[in-house]
Amino acid sequence: MKVILLENIEKLGNQGDVVNVKAGFARNFLFAKKLATNFSPKQLIKVQNELKQKERKINREKEDLLNILDQISNLKLSIHMKSEDNDKLFGSVTKADIEKLLLENNIKIDKQYIDLKSSIKTLGAHEINIKFSSELSGSFQLNIEKED
Repeated sequence: MKVILLENIEKLGNQGDVVNVKAGFARNFLFAKKLATNFSPKQLIKVQNELKQKERKINREKEDLLNILDQISNLKLSIHMKSEDNDKLFGSVTKADIEKLLLENNIKIDKQYIDLKSSIKTLGAHEINIKFSSELSGSFQLNIEKED
């Protein structure tokens, strides 16, 4: 079954690519999570136009994004969380928590650009990646400390 990817998917393809996948995988995973859409020439044109608009927007904002990446490059943030004795957190640190923490430090980054595979559930130092596009990305250190 031919589908158009709406997001970058590791080991499958990039946003806007047309790929062949099994029908069950498309229906049960890609379509369910809105990661892909059915292939049709009209749909392909629509997705390509959306990608061009997104790229133009990033190019217009490139200077601002570079300033943000420069600000976060040497940034080391700390957050205090309740945890068990074995370094496991009672809750977790999510993209929304990181966005709020950055905002408290006068850095405005939408949580969609925070590249976090899953929420953080352990104490210690973690590297948080910020990815605006394939060329514009950076990271900063987040230290999760035990709350007294």
